[in-house]
Amino acid sequence: MKEKKDFFHTVYDCVIENGTVIDPKTELRTIGNVAILNGKIAGVTRARLSAKRKIDASGKIVCPGIVDPHSHADGQLFSGYVMASMGVTTIIVGSCGLGPYPVKEFLTGLDETGYPLNTAALTPQSWILREKAGIESPYHTATKEQIQNMARWAEEDLLQGAVGLSMGLEYAPVTTWEEMVAMAEVAAKYDKVMPIHSRAGGWNSLEATREVIRLQETTGVRVLLSHHVYQCGQGMMEESLKIIEKARRQGYQIAVDSGAYCDFACPVGSEVFCEGWQQIYDCSYEDILAGTGKYAGQRLTEETFHELRETDPDASVTAFVGKPYEIALALKQPYVMISTDGGFPNLAPGIGHPQTAGTYPKILRELVREQDVLTVMDFVKKSSWMPAQFFGLETKGFIGEGADADILVFDLKRVKDNATFPGMGDPMAQPDGIDYVLVGGVPVVDNGIIQKDSKPGKSIFSRTEIWQM
Repeated sequence: MKEKKDFFHTVYDCVIENGTVIDPKTELRTIGNVAILNGKIAGVTRARLSAKRKIDASGKIVCPGIVDPHSHADGQLFSGYVMASMGVTTIIVGSCGLGPYPVKEFLTGLDETGYPLNTAALTPQSWILREKAGIESPYHTATKEQIQNMARWAEEDLLQGAVGLSMGLEYAPVTTWEEMVAMAEVAAKYDKVMPIHSRAGGWNSLEATREVIRLQETTGVRVLLSHHVYQCGQGMMEESLKIIEKARRQGYQIAVDSGAYCDFACPVGSEVFCEGWQQIYDCSYEDILAGTGKYAGQRLTEETFHELRETDPDASVTAFVGKPYEIALALKQPYVMISTDGGFPNLAPGIGHPQTAGTYPKILRELVREQDVLTVMDFVKKSSWMPAQFFGLETKGFIGEGADADILVFDLKRVKDNATFPGMGDPMAQPDGIDYVLVGGVPVVDNGIIQKDSKPGKSIFSRTEIWQM
């Protein structure tokens, strides 16, 4: 609690009163008032304070805004507001080796146009830098010269503000060990993180997990295993977690992100659906749902699947291949943070995957309120503090003096995810119970209403220095 005399005599921009304040940094849980001034949290107290605006949070949770460690919103306004509607205040874009490049140009442009969410970006290698290097096919192996060029470009991007370097090995299946090591060494040189979409999902996912661990062992780079339920949630979750836990006990720097759904979305033309995919995922054409494009909301047939692969390869589809019980199995692990994998730039009402609008309220409803798998404190840690710490966002992910006023206010009793799959409802439906979402002290969701002209988000440029032991 703040005790400075001037603290109690200041007229604040906003005070959130009488809520149950959850601070994952100190594990504080108390009834109190959160004071906001000039985009920052000035303190937490039980004393009454003066403010230009007061928000009554009686009976509600007041916690740091959600930091999504795996987003593909890439500056698209619609996706930004949809994600804000479920409590997200900061996103990390550029995972899976896919995203905006160069990072400095993207982030600078975002500040000029305005955006509802704070945004940090990874250097995307597997799709973007490989294309820049002249690698025309995901089945073409990079030459020594191309690898050297990609490493140089990645280093330049990190020096200009990228928070890390990402790879999507499943989308570039012939990526060599030499290419992986070269990229990882660049990230390790600057002590930047490396989120990795592993080389394979389904029945090949365990060896793919081991490969990422070997990369950490070889280079020392801090790795993040991306959307783990999507990669290993087809019956391999328990074994994959044992592999990860063994590595962590041995001192390997490995973190994991995972979401609220077991059925993954990706472009239909991607290498995920290369020859043999039915055997890898033990599924058929009818297990694939079109999320966007000509057949949005329809289950595919062999004919329509191949038609989309040829004529609309960027169309998003959802593969219903996962086992729901593995969601909780992953998320209850202390080293697993919550992510969406949502927000693709081509999203619009009625299409896409419900992860963009439903991830966090679904977890609150199912795993916190109904199943008691996670506590509220667990949820807040995994959705804010852990990703903020992992990506070096020092002023985010906690409620305390000096923190950015990125704040979520929700009613646990009312929280409900309304997003569902195309053909069954609206994948972008706004959830219930998310009452206020403040970014830098400015409401993007105000009393449950999305403020579609509110663009208080700031771009985050990472400071980069050569790390020395």
